[in-house]
Amino acid sequence: MKLRRLVVFAHDVLAAALAWIAAFWLRFNFELPGEYHELMIDSLPWVLGIHAVVFWVLGLYRGLWRYASIPDLQRIAGAVSIAALAVPATFALLQSGVVPRTVYVLTPVLLGLAMGFNRLAYRAWREGRLLPILTKPQSTPVLVLGAGMAASGLLRDLAASPQWRVVGMLDDDAKKHGAAVAGVKIYGAIERVAETAKSLGVSQIVIAMPSATHQQRQRAIDLCAQAELQVMTVPALSDIVSGRVNVSALRAV
Repeated sequence: MKLRRLVVFAHDVLAAALAWIAAFWLRFNFELPGEYHELMIDSLPWVLGIHAVVFWVLGLYRGLWRYASIPDLQRIAGAVSIAALAVPATFALLQSGVVPRTVYVLTPVLLGLAMGFNRLAYRAWREGRLLPILTKPQSTPVLVLGAGMAASGLLRDLAASPQWRVVGMLDDDAKKHGAAVAGVKIYGAIERVAETAKSLGVSQIVIAMPSATHQQRQRAIDLCAQAELQVMTVPALSDIVSGRVNVSALRAV
């Protein structure tokens, strides 16, 4: 774990260096004068040191990239902002060469984008959200019936599973049709399960409606049976809320 944190730390410090260099080149439209090139190189160790201290002291490396979330992005924004103030303050005290103000503005913007994007991209890759058909080639495509909170939790859990790959959703709420949950499209009402499964090449259905009535769940099962589709269902809502089972604890019907 310590080695992994050190690797992430090195990544962020390197990103700070690249952002500083890129800011200089962007400021001068990729035609960097000799004197500013020298200033960029001479000031780089200070930039690296300041960012390294700020990042480490603020504890950016307690979280795991695999679970990067909004709070992690907020911590990154805070750390980058503090470093963005510390760098010009340090250079003012040192009375070093005059760094263009545009560089001070561009550096935190570029750095924040790089750090945030890389973390979210890594999480998406680990969860199979980046081209799942390539990252999980052996997975079975499934169609989810229901697009509520349980379905949202199910998508999150199944994204980390190499066994399943959700390719679409159906829900009777017409307001949700055409929308998407975690990047998965809601194709229409549940009564379209046969034609949707055929068009998506799906033979496996997951019913994610733990709060639905018995009649609603039975109707969904009957529609799947008529289409000769295999059906699984998530546990009852009371079991999920109580913590006795996970939302992804699928059961065959």
